[in-house]
Amino acid sequence: MAPILLSGLAIFFSFTIEAVTGFGCTVIALPFVTALLGMQEGIIEVTILAFLLALWLAVKNFKDIKFKILLTIVLLMLPGLILGQYIQNVADLSILKTLLAVFITAVSALRLGAMIVKHFRNRKGDAEQKPEEAPKVRWYSYIALLAAGIVHGLFSSGGPLAIIYTSVALPDKKSFRATLCALWTVLNTFLVFSYLFGGKITPVMGKQMLCLLPFMVAGIVVGELLHHKVNDKIFLALVYVVLLATGIVMFI
Repeated sequence: MAPILLSGLAIFFSFTIEAVTGFGCTVIALPFVTALLGMQEGIIEVTILAFLLALWLAVKNFKDIKFKILLTIVLLMLPGLILGQYIQNVADLSILKTLLAVFITAVSALRLGAMIVKHFRNRKGDAEQKPEEAPKVRWYSYIALLAAGIVHGLFSSGGPLAIIYTSVALPDKKSFRATLCALWTVLNTFLVFSYLFGGKITPVMGKQMLCLLPFMVAGIVVGELLHHKVNDKIFLALVYVVLLATGIVMFI
């Protein structure tokens, strides 16, 4: 019972974050849930719950979805998703755990570093700051989407790489969250069907997901309440600090 309860707390915290930002639940929940319930079990259970969360938010905020941008992201991520699924099926689980730790540590460190640099640049230029030009999508953003597909196929955690593109292509907070949730709905539908037809979902996993469902619902409720009130920058900074610490602990 203790592993389920602790996994539930991780689900509550991580799904609250995704309900606020539109991404992050799997990459935050996986280190804890996989350690408590097993690597493959944790990935599958978190993916299915993340699919339900994304579906709910995408339907609820349907009018804010930017479908042209969504199509671009899906077309670029889908080949990587298929490759990531293949790697997951043939790779050793201990290697996957190390890869997950490397990925989490690298992403959180890079995102924190980027936030700190941007903060000090803004402070330095406050007095004589000229109106900023709208950011443009760079070539490396498309490479990041291809890589995000592979990572999503492996760990259902393509969000941190996908936002390299979406944070520029979707500057509006509402369309950013809604379009990302629509993206996770599309990609995770593919993953969920692959789990079903691959016979990977066991009765034990079904029972565990039922136990975790109330924590997911609570996370959605709290996240929806916080979405319009919380300072996104401070919130994300705290998330990446926790994530960085988690990635480092996974190496021990």
